[in-house]
Amino acid sequence: MKKTNKKGFTLIELLVVVAIIAILAGIVLVSLNSARDRSRKASLQSTLASIMPTAAMCVNDGGSIQNPTSATTGGNDICDLSDIDEVWPALTHITGASYQYRTTGGTSITAGDAIADIVVCSVSSGSCTLQ
Repeated sequence: MKKTNKKGFTLIELLVVVAIIAILAGIVLVSLNSARDRSRKASLQSTLASIMPTAAMCVNDGGSIQNPTSATTGGNDICDLSDIDEVWPALTHITGASYQYRTTGGTSITAGDAIADIVVCSVSSGSCTLQ
């Protein structure tokens, strides 16, 4: 009898390997999108937390919090008192997200997308929480 040496891979073996690689790549892409979203939310929370001391000082000194000139790019002073001169930071640096500020009567500052608030900051406590 003649002995045959089989070298190489069969088509089925190659297809199984390609399918496994495709499944793993899909899992990695989903994980990366989730991590990117968490990163954007953390950046948004950090931005709002950075303006809370100014907002609290404004309210404690008898002033009121002004609405930003633009919902996303900030502008305008945070406080209506002349001795507190700090502008709303821009939210456009949070890449790929269209977040916007919302203020509620000087008691809280929120930011989120067009659908819902993502970060809510209380002026009285000076704390910010993710929703």
